[in-house]
Amino acid sequence: MLLLLNTTKTMDFSAPVMPDMATGNPVLLKTAQKLAGKVSKMTPQQLAELMSLSDKLVKETHRKFSLWGKPEQSKAPALFGFTGLIFKHLDASSLSKNQLDFARKNVRILSGLYGLLEPFDLIEAYRLEMGYKLAVGAFSNIAQFWKETLTAKLNKELASGEPIVSVASQEYMKALDLKKLDRPVIIPVFKERRPDGSYKNAVVHAKKARGAIVRYAIENRADKPKDLMGFSAMGWKAAEQPPDAGSWLFNRPAE
Repeated sequence: MLLLLNTTKTMDFSAPVMPDMATGNPVLLKTAQKLAGKVSKMTPQQLAELMSLSDKLVKETHRKFSLWGKPEQSKAPALFGFTGLIFKHLDASSLSKNQLDFARKNVRILSGLYGLLEPFDLIEAYRLEMGYKLAVGAFSNIAQFWKETLTAKLNKELASGEPIVSVASQEYMKALDLKKLDRPVIIPVFKERRPDGSYKNAVVHAKKARGAIVRYAIENRADKPKDLMGFSAMGWKAAEQPPDAGSWLFNRPAE
C-alpha cells in the first residue's frame, strides 16, 4: 500500500533530521530543473499574476528561483522540509528510524516542481503549486504537464492491484490520470457530523487529520487500507469499512 501526500506552500529546513538516514536526489530532478529554469526567467509581475501573491511573497519567490540549483543552496529531505498542517501532524522529526524506513518505502509526495518525491529526496526551497496555469510546452498547466509521467511512474513502481491511500488535495490529484492508473485509489475524507446527522466540511481540521492518519499508518506499518480502521486521533473514526476505491468517510461530532 502506498501513502500519497502533496507538498505545502510553507517550508522550513531547520527541522532536525536523523543523521544516519540516507538521502538522494529526486528521480525527476532533470525535469524539475527545466521547470525551475522557466520560472526563473519570469518577471516579478508575471509571477504575481501566475501565483496571485503579495508584493512581499513575489520578491521572495523571485529570489528563490533566481538562486535555485546553485551549489550553495540549502536542501532538506522532503518529508522534513514542508511545514503545512499535514506535515505538522505527520511530525516526521519524532518518528523512529524503523518508522522512517517504512515511510521511505511507502510514502510518496506529489509536487508541482519535482513531480513525485520520496521522503528522503533532497529538495530546495520553492513555490510552485500544481494548480498554477503555467503553460509548459503543449500543456496549459502544471498538472497536465505531469499527468502522463506521474501516472506511468506509479504504475511501474507499484505491484499490480496494490492500493494507493491518498490524502493529497484534489488540485494535486489532477496530476494523475486515474483511468490509466492501474491501481485502486482510496481517498479518506474527513467531515464533521452535526446533531441532525448532516455533515459539514472542516477544512483546517481535515488537513490535520490527513497528516495524522499518515502518521498512524507509518507507526502501525499499515499494508492494506483496513489497517487504518483503528485510526482515532482527534476524535475521528471511520464511518465504514474501506471501499475498493473512491472516497472513504471518517467523521466526528461537529465542534
